[in-house]
Amino acid sequence: MKTIFTQLTICAAALLSLTTLSFAQTQTTEKAAPKAAVMATKKAPKAAKTTKAEVGMVSLNKATAKELESLPGIGPAIAERIVAYRTEQGKFSELSELMEVKGIGEKKLAQLRPHLTLD
Repeated sequence: MKTIFTQLTICAAALLSLTTLSFAQTQTTEKAAPKAAVMATKKAPKAAKTTKAEVGMVSLNKATAKELESLPGIGPAIAERIVAYRTEQGKFSELSELMEVKGIGEKKLAQLRPHLTLD
């Protein structure tokens, strides 16, 4: 009789352990599920921005205002100023002349140099 009682006690303890373990796993999963759902709804990181001038080189002496707008940091107003300067002063002989245009300083010129030609 003592052996049967011992075996029943061991079985009951094992069953209690399994039930507790199962409950603990359920609680952990339920806590993790909302976090996983939140993470799944977060937006993926944005790809690196591409510069406007990845289309190629732009000729400072031939480009239209629209073509100049494809350059990084050049909007419609500066593009129009470049075209107006070129019309009034003639062709650019050096890229540094671009600094004569209002809105273009050393920093912007350095940003533009890799994308410009004088062709």
